[in-house]
Amino acid sequence: NTFSNLAYIVIGIYLLLKKKDESSSLQLKLIPISAILTGVASFLYHASFTLFFQFFDLSAMYLFSSLLIVLNWKRLRGGSDRNLLLSFIGLVFSSMVALYIFKKIGIYIFALHLLIAIFLELKIFLKKKRQEHKVDVYFFPYYKNFILSILFFGVAFGIWILDYKRIVCNPDNHILQGHAIWHILTALCYLFLYKFYSDLKNEQSYH
Repeated sequence: NTFSNLAYIVIGIYLLLKKKDESSSLQLKLIPISAILTGVASFLYHASFTLFFQFFDLSAMYLFSSLLIVLNWKRLRGGSDRNLLLSFIGLVFSSMVALYIFKKIGIYIFALHLLIAIFLELKIFLKKKRQEHKVDVYFFPYYKNFILSILFFGVAFGIWILDYKRIVCNPDNHILQGHAIWHILTALCYLFLYKFYSDLKNEQSYH
């Protein structure tokens, strides 16, 4: 469970090292940086199994969900890179404060973030349809990597639940467990999201 977090770090470093013209924007840089921070926080928690690092492990979820919100908000409403960064930091920090105060609602904060991000994405799609005055027949190519990210996250969450509930769990297997698979699959979500937002970097609404 500790070393499977290296998947976040490896993917994050890989995305940071991509060609400059592909990763020069702040929007795209935030994705690998968030992946690396997620990997580091989760690595430290699983290596130490302390309450202190558990807080940061849980908070790492908000890096992912907050990122979706601010990137979609920028695509919908525009704004400067400075506002994007401040919004991202503010949303993550406020979510961490809420987690610290109301420890039992951590997962609900994450779920709320995802619902907001999906709602914003739906508004973007409907706006695109109105502008084109037709049904977008290229929906799947347009959202392919976004859909793959959701599918991988859904499968990962299902595996995490099976492991957490001890439905599919082998304590004697020290090579690969359900929780480790959760780490690997959700790390791949960052890769698909990077590809999705990278494909959108030339959109009029994205600037």
